[in-house]
Amino acid sequence: MDKRLIVALDVFDGKLALEITSMLKEIIFAVKINWPLILGAGPGIIRDLSRYSRVICDLKVADIPNTNALITGKVAELGAYGIISHVFTGTDSLRAVRDAGRNLKLLAVVSMSHPGGSQYINRVHSDLLKSAISAGADGVIAPGNDETLLSQIRETGADLVIVSPGIGAQGGSAARAIMAGADYVIVGRSIYESSDPATAASGITRQIHEGIASRSTGMNTLS
Repeated sequence: MDKRLIVALDVFDGKLALEITSMLKEIIFAVKINWPLILGAGPGIIRDLSRYSRVICDLKVADIPNTNALITGKVAELGAYGIISHVFTGTDSLRAVRDAGRNLKLLAVVSMSHPGGSQYINRVHSDLLKSAISAGADGVIAPGNDETLLSQIRETGADLVIVSPGIGAQGGSAARAIMAGADYVIVGRSIYESSDPATAASGITRQIHEGIASRSTGMNTLS
């Protein structure tokens, strides 16, 4: 079965993150980790999780090129599969992530799924998308809980991989996000807070494949 689910592990506990990843490794495409887990368990958690699954580091890198390169180089050294970077700091900063990332998949944030995204970043998603393409990003982050915006981004970036958060706890539907243009969906709390994460992940996977069956365009892939 084609794996299109990425599980966000927004937890502090490294042991819990490893347990969930081991449990879901046959179901998911990757795990996404953020600052809470890295600060709680230490950077070595990237290497530990990589034994079970691809690891995407959601650091939302957003600094000058030199600092971006230093952060990205360390993430690559620890065995990550991908890294998430902001675009608004400029194409030069995003290219620094691309160049320092070795074989890392670069996902660029062109819009966000929380309400505050509509204040600033979502208003300029078209410009950010153009910069992401120019910098050679492998894909972009676009909200799965805003199907209109997601469809617009898919139309402009037809060949780009789109990875969509905002599913579940933020109101988005995995099936509808796929139909609107997402290639992968990110789900966190609905899975890691569940009493049965494997069953929850399997249910979302079924929704993803319902969306694929109803989609009018082909799917793009990261791997």
